[in-house]
Amino acid sequence: MAEPQQASEFTAEVNREAVARYAMADRADFADVDRGFLAGFPEKLYSEEGDLLRDGRMLDYVTDDAPAPDSVNPSLWRQSQLIKREGLYKVVEGLYQIRLSANITIVDAPDGLVVIDFGTDVGLAKAGLELFRRETGNDKPVVAAIYTHTHFDHYGGIKGIVDEADVTSGKIPIVAPGTIESFNKHAIGENVITGNAMSRRMGYTFGLLLPHCDCGVVTGGIGSEDDGSRTKFSYIPPTDPITRTGEVRTLGGWDFEFLYAPDTEAPEEMHIWIPAIKALTCAENANHTMHNIQTIRGARTRDARNFARYLDETLVRWGDDAEVHYGPHTWPVWGNDNVTTFLASQRDMYKYIHDQALRLANQGLTPLEAAEIVELPDAIGKKWFNRYYHGGLHHNVRAVFHKELGFWDGDPATIMPLLPQDHARRHVDLIGRDRILSEGRSAIGSGDYRWAVQILHHLVFADPDDTEAKNLQADAYEQLGYQQEVPQYRAIFLTAAQELREGVRTEEGVRTDNLDTILAMPIGLLFDFVGVHINGRAASDVDVRVNLTFTRPGSADGEDWTMWVRHGVLNARPGHAGDARLTVAGPKPALAALLLDPAHAAATITEYGLRTDGDTASLDVLATVIDTFDPHFNIVTP
Repeated sequence: MAEPQQASEFTAEVNREAVARYAMADRADFADVDRGFLAGFPEKLYSEEGDLLRDGRMLDYVTDDAPAPDSVNPSLWRQSQLIKREGLYKVVEGLYQIRLSANITIVDAPDGLVVIDFGTDVGLAKAGLELFRRETGNDKPVVAAIYTHTHFDHYGGIKGIVDEADVTSGKIPIVAPGTIESFNKHAIGENVITGNAMSRRMGYTFGLLLPHCDCGVVTGGIGSEDDGSRTKFSYIPPTDPITRTGEVRTLGGWDFEFLYAPDTEAPEEMHIWIPAIKALTCAENANHTMHNIQTIRGARTRDARNFARYLDETLVRWGDDAEVHYGPHTWPVWGNDNVTTFLASQRDMYKYIHDQALRLANQGLTPLEAAEIVELPDAIGKKWFNRYYHGGLHHNVRAVFHKELGFWDGDPATIMPLLPQDHARRHVDLIGRDRILSEGRSAIGSGDYRWAVQILHHLVFADPDDTEAKNLQADAYEQLGYQQEVPQYRAIFLTAAQELREGVRTEEGVRTDNLDTILAMPIGLLFDFVGVHINGRAASDVDVRVNLTFTRPGSADGEDWTMWVRHGVLNARPGHAGDARLTVAGPKPALAALLLDPAHAAATITEYGLRTDGDTASLDVLATVIDTFDPHFNIVTP
């Protein structure tokens, strides 16, 4: 592995000068982040099977009270000093949090524990609950579960705390925003249908393959980051939907009141008020960071106006009474004045981004032009909780354009641009390799790293085997990364530099489309997932129709579907078709395996004992048009 280079003098000066932009004298967060601490995890946390779950030493180089190294933006370094703290915290009487990269909140209600969000990993969630029981002596049963929104880092650990059989039997409800169908669609659809692309992009945006050092990962801004290779996701569909504001559920003997906030930080999201302890969460609509209007890892563009709208509605409903705000990331905010100031400022931040982006759009500016202009007023931007530790102002302004005006930036030259590699070759042919290389070196020598990246991009995309150009562009990307306050920008630039120097690494990272989530899909969504694997060109002359019966364990009944591929398109609908040439019956896991890997249909049929009636050659035809996805596709080269 190539060693990262140190910060250049230009980068060091940029980071030194950045200090003036921040309220460095405000140290209140350092007291709040440790408030209520009860116990930490061991340095190395292992599962019952002996597998390493968490290495607590991975951020030892982010030392308390040390000045930012030259290779780290001082604001990001400060945030990393705060969020590296992990463990069990007592927020207020009756409310605890297990803080990891994402928080697990435990409400100690009179008649049992109500758990809100579950982190990313089954083993870590289980270890967190065990830590809570060991430190508090609390052996109350878990009586209810709540998902605040549809993102995998908040439901992925549920099977470490909740037995699916208890959910199926109705013993433990899972409360979640939106209809059950909608929640499943967005929770699983977002993370699985585009799972291969999203997982690869996550490797870039969260620096999952970068070294842990001050020239590599310095946390993800809202949580300490691991490489994700040990993460075990799980999913249990919700059973109790919240579809309107004002709905109340009595859970564990306490009332929980909900504010339904769709199309905000997630397609389905909600705020929760617990009047017995005057505790409020706005889920990820209020954080110790600016959030994403558009995630760079890849997800639907969000509505900045809705962030502001629902935060203001929350202030109206509960602002006079709230004494603590706890979130699914980072640390709480205590005291009514602090809570209302926090929520009002976050509201104003999102409204400002929305309004200013559209003001400039109406003046004819493009998204990029607007992003270079918009700055937050000091009254908003100087607040630490409005800084850019997850979202970035630059891409959020552009995201507002995308949400309201679509992907086109309004420049006719960009409506049908040349492919990047063709664009690059034309420039190299016109300008010449030597001249471009010289200009790249000159730009790096003067600290003009953005220009260096762009001019050298032509050489790299025109000839991805040009090692000299790749190494030079890597140097520019690296220095750009060191200067970023937004940890995702930093991770993207540093990962680009690493892959230019070393090539694409094939270590397994986070997979959002893992087996557990695929099997949790509603059947209709499963067919959507299979559909995106169809090679349309190869399937243009194919005509295949298959009946499927999804059997249920211990039952003679099943759910009948028919699926057909014709004119390059896969469609499916409930019920069997009379003209299908093949009928297959079996459990959902077996039929999912059959559909996603029909090339091994014979082995799957034998292994699972599937019942078939008709011509299994239909599966051979299907196998010729099913695509496989490379989880390590190129990003920084064509």
